[in-house]
Amino acid sequence: MSSLNRWSSRMAFVLAFVGCAGADDGGPQDGAETGFRELRSSQPHDTAPPVSPDDYAKVVTGTTDFGLALFRKAAPADDNFFYSPVSTALALGMIYAGARGNTAAEMATVLGSTVPQDVFASSMNRLMLDLAARNIAPHGPPQSSKNLTLLPANAIWTQEGLVVGPDFLDTMSVRYDAGIKVLDFAKDPDLATHVINRWVAARTRDKILDLIPKGAIDRATPLVLTNALYFYGSWDQPFKESSTVDQTFHAVPEGDVAVPTMRDGRSVPYAEGDGYKMIDLAYDGRQLAMTLVLPADGRFAEVREKLSPAWLESARGAITQANVMVALPKFRFTWGTTSLRKELEAMGMIDAFRGGAADFSGILEGLSIGDVLHKAFVGVDEFGTEAAAATAVVTRIVSAPTYTHDFIADRPFLVFIRDASGALLFAGQVTNPAR
Repeated sequence: MSSLNRWSSRMAFVLAFVGCAGADDGGPQDGAETGFRELRSSQPHDTAPPVSPDDYAKVVTGTTDFGLALFRKAAPADDNFFYSPVSTALALGMIYAGARGNTAAEMATVLGSTVPQDVFASSMNRLMLDLAARNIAPHGPPQSSKNLTLLPANAIWTQEGLVVGPDFLDTMSVRYDAGIKVLDFAKDPDLATHVINRWVAARTRDKILDLIPKGAIDRATPLVLTNALYFYGSWDQPFKESSTVDQTFHAVPEGDVAVPTMRDGRSVPYAEGDGYKMIDLAYDGRQLAMTLVLPADGRFAEVREKLSPAWLESARGAITQANVMVALPKFRFTWGTTSLRKELEAMGMIDAFRGGAADFSGILEGLSIGDVLHKAFVGVDEFGTEAAAATAVVTRIVSAPTYTHDFIADRPFLVFIRDASGALLFAGQVTNPAR
């Protein structure tokens, strides 16, 4: 069997997106764009965060571990799936900055963090700055202009009149380059939803629309944290359009389908292991790449379940430059909007979603997470990859009740145990609980 036929016989693959984030696109000012006002700490964004190389490496590895663990939890067995670990980690990282006690401990475990909260925030800041440096302006002949574009943005949206902790406000500005945008959820939750969705759409070049569905935000919503991320990367070595042909793809569960497939023989980083093949396709500038893992026939689920930073590091340890015939189907789809709450709870982030148990006192007393919503888009063709994702953390608040009566049993009292029928099963009195 030829090299091409061996590659094309089973093209089910796992796509591992090599993370991307960068600077805002310098679009219209928020106030002019939507009419909301923004509160921001007087402390500026730190463009040289104080984090050691060792701590930074720990956070990056932990975030990758989190992303792959969530991938294994959220990816369906037999459908397309695409999401952004970076966007999810950034949105959760913002609210994690205000977590305390067991809530903070659980979130640290799920996020794969083994460093203090301030070090985690500094490392996320460093990650965003490092990735921002990957941007490459359009270059090359006009007819084949290449570029790499990374456009992330973070924002916190609060109810009019809500006062959050000043330390949290400082952290958002200094570490996440984000201010607090004021809306009136209580007066018009549908309008607030529209404003946030429009903000997300503008920062993902309209690839992520309606991130927050109708009803997800209601009159009791105090706070929403959002991350939007747009990416476009030209291939370092584009595919030839003339070489794209329809080819059979063994889809699950549909069976064989014909799809436009890009074909090219090229020198690429390549590895083989137990039940898989792996290649890297570099983007313009060769600082970012798409890693493709092709499981052997019948071993897709097995390989997917092994995904972890350690597995990837081991697999990549065998990579060598090789001449490879590549056959890659063009694809384009949107995944979501979906709730990640169930998966995050299964991973151990429990208290954060429990009103009364959640402790985000670094932001606001009584705050808990109502849901974590995510939506992502990806498109791959002969020229490169376009991808976008957005994550929203929608919160709830447990209000302190107003008591109009009291019952303080600090003196002798009577006890009755009654059946639903009205029958009195037990009766008694307590005159000395310590006796």
